[in-house]
Amino acid sequence: MLLLTSYRHLKMVKLFRMLMWKRSMEKHSKWFDKHEPAQNRFEENEEWLEELEDRVVKLEHDSHPAKDLCEFDSYEEFKNEIKQMIKDELSTQSRQ
Repeated sequence: MLLLTSYRHLKMVKLFRMLMWKRSMEKHSKWFDKHEPAQNRFEENEEWLEELEDRVVKLEHDSHPAKDLCEFDSYEEFKNEIKQMIKDELSTQSRQ
């Protein structure tokens, strides 16, 4: 019997929370109805966010996983160029 009472109590608490949530949402809805510019701005922001979400989805679809520098085909060539630049700089400094 105690278990049944606890279950009913939990159901009542959930119902109460849902009713409070509904009341809160209705209050916000009424505020937006009274303040049309805010409602319009909210709708603009919502559309903009949906557009951004679409763009992010497209970017995620078109992108590739991150690569380390050493995974690129031209890495060895790049590394050799840097080494040569360092050698050139050191030889220039040693001549001075």
